This record gives sequence, C-alpha cells and structure tokens, in this order.
Amino acid sequence: MLPTDVLDRLEDRPFKPFRIHLSDGTTLGVIDPGMIIVSKSSVVIPSAFDRDEEGRRLAKHWRTISINHIVQFTELEEPINGGKRKKKQ
Repeated sequence: MLPTDVLDRLEDRPFKPFRIHLSDGTTLGVIDPGMIIVSKSSVVIPSAFDRDEEGRRLAKHWRTISINHIVQFTELEEPINGGKRKKKQ
C-alpha cells in the first residue's frame, strides 16, 4: 500500500466509510475522512473516542500504523469475513 492509496480513499466523493485491514488481521473502521492523518510511512487513526461537554467527538486513544501493514480496504457495510449477511426474518 502507498500513502496515495489511503489519501485517494479518503478523498472519494461522496466519502464512503470503510475498513482498513492490517497484516495482523486487525480491522479499523474509518467513518470520517478527517479522522486519519497520513504521512509517507504511517497513518494515525483514533481507536477510541470520548465527548467534550458540548457533545463533540474527541480522540481518546489512537494508533500509529505503518502503511506497509495495510493489506486492503473494504466497505464498512461488508461483513469482516467477506460472507453475505443473513436476511432478518
């Protein structure tokens, strides 16, 4: 993966939430394009959020991830295992 791959995904219009799949099997959801900082070799992604007294979202914890460990992107609506969702009865 290259930094431009991440930036291209963040700049999609309209933006579509997506998952980042890492080489260790971890997945991280990206629900807002402004929540990721991209550098030449890594990305910073919030992993937990809090709210301020006015209800605005604040990053509580974050992860710095090497771009070399990003394996793929999938749409956020897709199940992680790639299977189809069961219809509710």
